[in-house]
Amino acid sequence: MSPDPKIRRIRKRVFELLELTSFSATRDLMATDYAKTIITARKLEIADDKLQVEVRYFDADQAGPHEKSKVYAVTITLVQLLEPNSLKDYVNGLDPDFDSSPAIQALNIILAKPPSQNAGVIPLGKSKFFVSEPNPQNQQHLPRGLLALRGYYSSIRPSMGRVLCNVNVCMTAFYKEGNLAELMREFGKRSELGGFLRGLRVSTKHITDPNGKPKLQYKTIANLTGKSAREATFVSDDGSTITVAAYFKKKYNIVLANPDFPCVNVGTREKSILLPPELATVLPGQSFKGKLLDEQTREMITYACRRPRQNAESIVGEGLSILGLKPSSQLLNPFNLSVSTEMVTVPARILAAPPVQYAGGPKTTSDASWNLRDVRFLKSGSAKTWAAIILKDGSSNVQDPLGLCNALQSMCRKCGVVLPPLTNRDISVVQMAMGQELATKLTPCFDALKKRGVQIALVILPSQDKANYALIKTLGDVRFGVGTVCAQSSKIQNQKGQMQYFANLALKFNLKLHGRNHGLGKTDMGFLTQKTTMIVGCDVTHPSPGSLRGTPSIAGVVASIDMEYAQYPASLRLQESKKEMITELREMMVERLSLWRDKNSGRLPEAILVYRDGVSEGQFKTVLDAELPKIREACVVMRADYRPKVTIIIVGKRHHTRFYPTESDKADRLGNPAPGTIVDRGVTAVYDYDFYLQAHAGLQGTTRPAHYYVIHDKNGFDADSLQTLTHNLCYLFGRATKSVSICPPAYYADLVCERGRCYIYGLLNASDSGSVKSTNSEDEAKANYAKAVQMWSGGPHADIRQTMYYL
Repeated sequence: MSPDPKIRRIRKRVFELLELTSFSATRDLMATDYAKTIITARKLEIADDKLQVEVRYFDADQAGPHEKSKVYAVTITLVQLLEPNSLKDYVNGLDPDFDSSPAIQALNIILAKPPSQNAGVIPLGKSKFFVSEPNPQNQQHLPRGLLALRGYYSSIRPSMGRVLCNVNVCMTAFYKEGNLAELMREFGKRSELGGFLRGLRVSTKHITDPNGKPKLQYKTIANLTGKSAREATFVSDDGSTITVAAYFKKKYNIVLANPDFPCVNVGTREKSILLPPELATVLPGQSFKGKLLDEQTREMITYACRRPRQNAESIVGEGLSILGLKPSSQLLNPFNLSVSTEMVTVPARILAAPPVQYAGGPKTTSDASWNLRDVRFLKSGSAKTWAAIILKDGSSNVQDPLGLCNALQSMCRKCGVVLPPLTNRDISVVQMAMGQELATKLTPCFDALKKRGVQIALVILPSQDKANYALIKTLGDVRFGVGTVCAQSSKIQNQKGQMQYFANLALKFNLKLHGRNHGLGKTDMGFLTQKTTMIVGCDVTHPSPGSLRGTPSIAGVVASIDMEYAQYPASLRLQESKKEMITELREMMVERLSLWRDKNSGRLPEAILVYRDGVSEGQFKTVLDAELPKIREACVVMRADYRPKVTIIIVGKRHHTRFYPTESDKADRLGNPAPGTIVDRGVTAVYDYDFYLQAHAGLQGTTRPAHYYVIHDKNGFDADSLQTLTHNLCYLFGRATKSVSICPPAYYADLVCERGRCYIYGLLNASDSGSVKSTNSEDEAKANYAKAVQMWSGGPHADIRQTMYYL
């Protein structure tokens, strides 16, 4: 396509015009992803399998092209002829070398055609579709200008003996349509408003055509200006300087109702076009790509939580209709494609929960959980000195700080954590402030703790403000090397449930002080009792859409250091923005192996078991090509002839596969599969080895199983032993008294990456005013990356680096 449309919306429109003009006669036989691919039900009759056409561009709201319409030259080339029987042979196990990706991609494009052509449906990406018509059942108003819409996800998946269509309920936040000024008023947070509005599409109609009728125009918000229409000025056509408010009165006879609202720029950074927000209308169907605020997240979770039966009924009812998969839909007929309207039934089995061991003996579990009543941890952590910092504001002051801290100390002692009682000298009370002012107040507190040799501090916060939490962790982890355990003042002082809250804090204290909370018996550790093994967890977290350009990704690697698999110190790195593979994996693995050797009498592990999180299915081969060699290189660094046997398992949690029990006695109280449910047939890969494991009991809504995919195994695991080991490891998450949804090494890797986000919080949660500005986007990205390196300041302090500081 020439010129190449950089904006996805324009590229999609070019494809629509291509269908309407050059291919109007064969449109029913075509499906497209509106990006670069067209699938046809039969081969097009074009010379030399190549066709060049010109498309004169006009928007959907316009009657047609005009003299100055942009012309796009589109070249269509036959790339591949797809033979359905080849895919059949592949899923039937007859052709393992067949590359199924093009066929699967083609089927997904065809599958997306019916909902994409439904005027009442909003497509989002390639596989999510939402009902646009107002419906109380499918939408929920969220705080601060957003709307949650319920929709449906669909995707083709090959499995043994058949091709499956994966359909699931999904949820996404959209901007509320309507007047832009009202949206800004509802959002409220001026400091974050710029990021909230950036990229938003709006319409205007204050300009009229030659006949005096309002002319509808569409604009994209580049950024929020710092000045209102009453303050902002520009040079008008006659050379005079005029305010935006005065210009609209003079030019259009419009007296602004909200002249003190900040203007939005609907031009470019280089050439601004200032628009008063009251004259703009937010277009419908725009998804919010930023990170939800806490209050929005709570509402979203409440709305999304539905019993499994409700979701199952929605999928086979409304879902199939919206996706155009019911027999009555005619759009798939030209492709001889149909989808069964029945859910597939697959075999499953339930693994028994392993007994959980404490110092006094085993603890009984129920629904994959247990409590800390009358237990002592298996190994006591200890600190000779500790302290407390209490942040107070007007509404949530801590009553009797010394009594509260020593009540916590008493609970820790009962559980086995060795902490001395505090005196008033050990407690600092700091008046709450914001941003740099709070940092200025807290810095001398942490400095004093460090000079006194304090190993760990309790920090009581008045709220769940994430910026304050990030500041505490940055000061403790990075600048001073003092461990911190944060608590919320309202919860730690609440008499109802206070002892349980204290016990949960004791779990963190013990692990951060090198303790071991609970364990499993040797018979439940399987393979781990046969070979000395280091278990590794790897993850990479990326900047969210609201982050500044160039903000780095963060890579985390955790690894066990003991034979009980309780302690997992970590390595943490910044790396190139949005890079999936771990750049410094060799160096990080050398750090982990070195510590394992130091803790195990100079030996090195015979086996390395890696649980790799954060990798999509299309990147499995990249892990083998890019990360496995780095693990091997790290082993050679440790010793030239060191060749441990390595197993790599990808942990998937962002997938859309859900299971619904067919028998009530195999379900939990919510109707989800019982904890310990394993599925390794029916919906798994054709040739590779993967399985789904739901190790946890869901607290609400429909539970999501973890998907484990073995991409490399030199330890020779059989299916039962690996599944059982992975399941049992889920009972060893040290911070909880329950089995968790993904195995601890992957969970810990995720947590340490999240901790790393605290250190560059200002870049990941930036407003317009916080960015490093440049007219060159590449320079801006480099400047922001350099700023991140400065904020990172070497990462976790050497004094806490080999602890589980990230819990």
